[in-house]
Amino acid sequence: MEIIVRKLSHSFGEKQIFENFELRLREGGIYGLTAPSGRGKTTLLRILMGLQKPDSGTIPQGVRYSAVFQTDHLLPGRTTVDQLLFVRGSRRDRDAAARFLSGLLPEDSLYQSVGELSGGMQRRVAIARALWADSECLLMDEPFTGLDEETLRLTADFIFAHRQGRTLLLSTHQKELLSGYPFAWLTL
Repeated sequence: MEIIVRKLSHSFGEKQIFENFELRLREGGIYGLTAPSGRGKTTLLRILMGLQKPDSGTIPQGVRYSAVFQTDHLLPGRTTVDQLLFVRGSRRDRDAAARFLSGLLPEDSLYQSVGELSGGMQRRVAIARALWADSECLLMDEPFTGLDEETLRLTADFIFAHRQGRTLLLSTHQKELLSGYPFAWLTL
């Protein structure tokens, strides 16, 4: 599904974040979004998901999104595998979810409570959960925060290997570390 945003405007009080912003994401496209802090990257993603209302403009309806937020929003007290099963699956999918996660996490962490994991491991669980969810478009807001360069590349490779042709819109301040990936870069 193509995602078309028309004449989108949003402000916080007197501060105009964007005005008459236009965006077209082709089905299956891979997009990177950059802008200085405070320019509206997170706001744009929240508006697309319907978590925030724009002041004006149109956004597509009925798109199934999965997302990685700047904070991981994991289920406390649940295991890493449970995080995936929460968005799609049942008890019988437990082994499939564990195999999927093993591409990003050490084997001994797959059934640990997420509260026992490092921040970087929690981040990777949030990314895996977004990829595991049934969606048409992946929205990732600064997904590599807290990851060292080697883990960032491993994680980026995992995203590309498992996006399954879905449209990807990823906001980042780390564009230079992603130069080897086929992003079409957008700026707010």
